[in-house]
Amino acid sequence: MFLTCTARRLTSSVLIRSFFLSSTIAVATMASGPAAPHYEAGLHSIAYVTTPNENSAKELARKIVEQKLAACVNVIPGLTSVYEWEGKINEDSETLLMIKTRTSRVDELSKFVRENHPYSVAEVISVPIENGNPPYMDWLSRTVREKKT
Repeated sequence: MFLTCTARRLTSSVLIRSFFLSSTIAVATMASGPAAPHYEAGLHSIAYVTTPNENSAKELARKIVEQKLAACVNVIPGLTSVYEWEGKINEDSETLLMIKTRTSRVDELSKFVRENHPYSVAEVISVPIENGNPPYMDWLSRTVREKKT
């Protein structure tokens, strides 16, 4: 009798787990929809630009987005930069811009920053994006068009 009850409980337990597992898989499949498109590595880049303060950062960020040189610019205050300039070690508070753009537009972005930045030597460093959320990357592509030829 004990063996039979235990076997029934085990069988019921397995059936319940099987039902919940298959239901979970079905719901997850329905929620995710069709497979997301694959992202082409290097199509987009992130450019980093430091500015002397948050006001100049916001002003520059706004101009960059208005010019369609970037889809989004994050303004990150509270950065401390330690660097050598004209033979002297400096430590300054700065604000960082994290600029999302197309790789083909980085040179144009860099030129725009040089022409609109308060520093005589503006930092513009870019790195290609190797992977990202495909819907976000698609939005970035629609917002920042390919470089005009």
